[in-house]
Amino acid sequence: MSQLNKAILHGTIWSMAGQFGTMFIALLSNIILARILTPYEFGQVGVIMFFIVLANVLTESGLAGALVRQKEVSQDDYSTVFVFNLCISLLCFLILGISSGFISSYYNDSSLQKILQVSSLILIVNAFQITQNARLMRELMFKQKSKYRFVAVCIGSVIGILSAMLGMGVWALVIMQLATALFTTIILWRFEGMFFSITFKKESFKRLYSFGMNTTLASILNTAFDNIYQLILGRYFSIGQVGLFFQAKKLQEVPVGIVKSTTLGVVFSSLSKIQDDTELLRKTYTKIVLLFTIVMGLITSILYTYSESLILLLYGKSWSEAAVYIQLLAIASFFYMQEMFNRVIFKVYNQTHKILFLEIVKKGIQSISIIVGVYYLDLGILLNGFVITSILSYLINLHYSKKVLNGIALREMLITLKVILVSLAISALSIHAKNVLGLTGINSIALLPISVGLYLALTQIVGVADLKSEYKSLFNLIKKQPV
Repeated sequence: MSQLNKAILHGTIWSMAGQFGTMFIALLSNIILARILTPYEFGQVGVIMFFIVLANVLTESGLAGALVRQKEVSQDDYSTVFVFNLCISLLCFLILGISSGFISSYYNDSSLQKILQVSSLILIVNAFQITQNARLMRELMFKQKSKYRFVAVCIGSVIGILSAMLGMGVWALVIMQLATALFTTIILWRFEGMFFSITFKKESFKRLYSFGMNTTLASILNTAFDNIYQLILGRYFSIGQVGLFFQAKKLQEVPVGIVKSTTLGVVFSSLSKIQDDTELLRKTYTKIVLLFTIVMGLITSILYTYSESLILLLYGKSWSEAAVYIQLLAIASFFYMQEMFNRVIFKVYNQTHKILFLEIVKKGIQSISIIVGVYYLDLGILLNGFVITSILSYLINLHYSKKVLNGIALREMLITLKVILVSLAISALSIHAKNVLGLTGINSIALLPISVGLYLALTQIVGVADLKSEYKSLFNLIKKQPV
C-alpha cells in the first residue's frame, strides 16, 4: 500500500476514530456541565475565550503548518519554532494579564479579571506541544495523535465535572480547559519526547515564516471575527446570551469539528506529498470534496431541522433559546467548510498570500453586517449577516482556487448546488412531517433516521454521487498511484 494511500485512508480512519471518541467525551462532559452550571457562567467563559483563542493563534504563528509542508525539516527548524512559540506565548500571557482589569471593567463583571488571568496559562502550556503535534502530522502519525488527545480530554473532562459537582461554578470550566492542555503536553513529552535543542536560527525562521506569516494573519482575522459575536453579545445584550450562543456553537461544532479536524489536516498533509503531480492532485481533491460536501450537507440538514429537539434532549429547557443559534451556525458552517477545502489548495502550492487577501475581503463584508447589527441592536441582522458573509466568501474563494488548480471550480459549484437543494428539500419535508404528525420537542427525533435515509437516497437520484461507489473510486485512484 502506497504512502499516499496510508496518508488519506489510514490517516483519515484513525483521525476520525480519535475525533469521534474525543468529541463524544467532550460532548458528554458539556451536557453534564450544562445541567450543573448556568448560561451566565458559560457566558463568562465565552467572553474570555475570545482573547485566549486569538492569543493562541499568535503563539502558533502558522509555523506548525510550515513544518508540515516542508519536504525536509531539520532539528534547527523544530528548535526555532519551539523557541519562537514559547517567547510569543509568554508575551501574550503578560499582555492578557495586564489588560484583564480593563476587560472586566468593560463588561461590568469583576470576576472576569481572575478568570482571564488563570485561563491565559493555557498559552504557555500549549507552547510546549506545538512542535510535537507538527511532527506527528508531518510524519502522518495520526493514530498516535488521536490517542494522545483522547486520553487528555478524558482526564480534563473528569476533573472539570468533579470541580463543578464540588460547587466551583465557572472555575470548573477553566480548570477543565487547563487540565486538558496540561495533560496533552505531558503525554506528548512522555511518548514523543523532546526532539529538538533550545536554539534559534534566523535562516530557519525566515524560511518558515514566509509561509506562516500569511496564514497567521488570516487566522487572526478569522478567529477574531468568528468569536467577536461573543464579545458583542456580552457587551450590548447580556452575558447570558453569550452563554446560549457559546453552547450552541459547541454543539454545532461537534459534527462539523469532526469533519474539519479529521479531513483538513490529513488532506493537506497528503496532498502536499503529490503537489508535483497536478493531474493526480486535481482528481484526488475533487473526489474528497465531493464526499465531504455530501457529509456536510447531511449534518447541516440535521442540525437545522432538529436543533430544538437536540437542545431539549441534551441540555434541558433552560437552554431552549440556543436552538436558533444552532440553525444559523449550521448554515454558515456548511459554506465555511467548503471555503476551508479551497484554501487547502493555496497552502499546498504555497500561495498563502491569497488566503490572507481573501480573509481581508471576507472580514470587510462581515464588518458591515456587524456594524449595522450593533447600531440597531438587532440579533437577526448580526447572525444573518454572518451567514451571508459565509456564502459570499465561499464563492470568492472558489473563484481564486480555480486560478491555482484549473478545472475544479465549475464541478465543485455544481456539486455544492445540488447538495444544497437536496438539504433544503429534506429539511422542508422533515419540518412538514413534524407539523402534520404533531411531533414536538424530543419526540420529533423519531423522524431523524427517515430524514437521513431520504437524504442519501435523494443525493443518488439527482446525480450528486453514490457514496459507496465514490469511496471505492477514491480508494482505487490512490492505491494505483505511487508517491
